[in-house]
Amino acid sequence: MVDSTVSPSSYPKHPVLYIDTAVVLLVENTLYKVPRKPLEEESTVFKDMFLLPQPDNDAIEGQDDTKPVILHGVSKADFECLLKALLCRQHGKNKDLVLSLTNEWISVLKLSTMWEFTTLREAAISWLGAAYQSDPVEKIVLSTRYDIGEWLLPSLLALAQRPDPISVEEGKRLGIETALKLASVREKFRLQGAEHVVVGDRDPRTTLLDFTPVIRKVFGWHISETTASLLFLSSSTPFAPPEETPPADMTNLLSWV
Repeated sequence: MVDSTVSPSSYPKHPVLYIDTAVVLLVENTLYKVPRKPLEEESTVFKDMFLLPQPDNDAIEGQDDTKPVILHGVSKADFECLLKALLCRQHGKNKDLVLSLTNEWISVLKLSTMWEFTTLREAAISWLGAAYQSDPVEKIVLSTRYDIGEWLLPSLLALAQRPDPISVEEGKRLGIETALKLASVREKFRLQGAEHVVVGDRDPRTTLLDFTPVIRKVFGWHISETTASLLFLSSSTPFAPPEETPPADMTNLLSWV
């Protein structure tokens, strides 16, 4: 992440996020000078970086424009979103954040996860969780990418229960492995007492089924029964969750994706 091999600076200074007394950072081709305190207070990565010993014969890294701390693999757009959220929260004390666009909060989530800004990560998860409340597909994508464990099972359960099938576009967003596993989960239910197997739309009563045990099995997770019970509201419907082995009477099975 850090590199200090830079010739005397000819990079332009950011017009807003370049403060007189702070640490100098280089992202892409732009210098940023921001307070060091919130970086090291809220990020374990920056805290550890600032504790690294500096060679006696070298200028201190980040002290001036000629030797900035270079942040590789980071875009200016993402970095500026992180800085705005960090600095406008008065180092984490003020919850009135200035970012209002979903893509900005995804940038905050991305970098706060990478650099271990715990408080900022929690704020981003909270904001995005509300923004994507009705989009379980995006929540699965983000939870997989940024390790948001509390989103994954409820979102998979919502897709398993809904009457509408997984669309081609949703399958592309989820990835083929997740989409196929989810399709397998959606197939595993049976109707007690049914006399015939018919072709048709998925029965809307599947919205009342608890697919949690099947999700756990298909995706290879070990989820406690307490957690599972909190994710599903029991119903008196005659539907029942699938058993480990199918019943002998195959005419009682219904399987629609």
